[in-house]
Amino acid sequence: MPYLRREQLAGMGIHYMYYPLDYFLESQAELGFKTIEMWCGLPHFILDDYGYQDTRELKKKVESYGLHIGVFTPECAVYSYLICAHDPLAQKHSMGYYTNGIKAAGEVGAKIMLTNCCGGDWNEEPERTFDRAVQVLRKLAPVAEDNGVTLAVETVRPEESRVVITLPELKRLLDAVDHPNVKATLDVTAMGVAGETMQEWFETLGSDICHMHFPDGRPYGHLIWGDGLHPLEDYLQLLNDYHYEGYLGQEITDGRYFDDPKEADRKNIAAFEPYFK
Repeated sequence: MPYLRREQLAGMGIHYMYYPLDYFLESQAELGFKTIEMWCGLPHFILDDYGYQDTRELKKKVESYGLHIGVFTPECAVYSYLICAHDPLAQKHSMGYYTNGIKAAGEVGAKIMLTNCCGGDWNEEPERTFDRAVQVLRKLAPVAEDNGVTLAVETVRPEESRVVITLPELKRLLDAVDHPNVKATLDVTAMGVAGETMQEWFETLGSDICHMHFPDGRPYGHLIWGDGLHPLEDYLQLLNDYHYEGYLGQEITDGRYFDDPKEADRKNIAAFEPYFK
C-alpha cells in the first residue's frame, strides 16, 4: 500500500471563503491537518499591489492552532492581477501584487508561492501572451530568490487561459525562464482536462515538480476525494514511485462545499487516513 506523510497534505481555504480565517484554522486543526496552503483571498488575508496585512500576526495565529504554512497562494485568477496582463497599467499593478505576495510568503516562512499564467487578451497571438509570461517570471524570479521562495507555476484549464495549459507549454516556459526559483505545480484537474497522465508529468519534469494541487475530479471540478473519478491509491503509489515528497494542496473550489466546508474536509481527509504513515 502506498503511504503519505500527514504533513504533506495541505488544507486550503477557498471553500471557506464565506467563513472567517479562525473558523478555517480551527477546522483544519480539529480534522487532523498539520499543514495549510494559505489562500490569500478575503476574508482570510488582505493582499494587493499596495501592501498586505501583518504577516507576523498571521504566522502567530496559524501556529497557535498547531499548523504550518507550507505554501502561500495569492488569488491568481482574479481579473485585476494577472501574470499575462496586456495593458501596461495592469502589468504594473500585477507586478506589485505578485512582488508583495512573494515578500509576504517569505515573512510567514512559506518556501513555495503558487502562480499561473492567466491573463492576456484572447484575440492576440498566444505567442505574445506567452512571451509576456516569460518576461514577468524572469523579473519575479530574483525577488523570489531574495526572499527564500520558489515560484511554483501551474497549468490551468483552457477556459482560464490561452497559454500554459499543457505540460509541453509549461516545460517550454520553465526552460525559457531558466531560473532555479521558478518550478512547476502539477494540478491534477488541469492535467486531467488536458488528457495528460501523472507519469508523463514526472517523466518530463521530475524534481522540478515542487508542489501539487491534488483534488478529485471528473476530470473537471476541484472536488473532495470520493466525489470524482480519480484513482487515489494509484496516484499515491505513483508519488511514491517517483519519490515525490512535496505538498498535496487540497484546492476544493466547487460551490457545493461552500455551505459546510468543514464537513467536506472531514470526508476528504478520511479518504487519506489509510495511507498516512
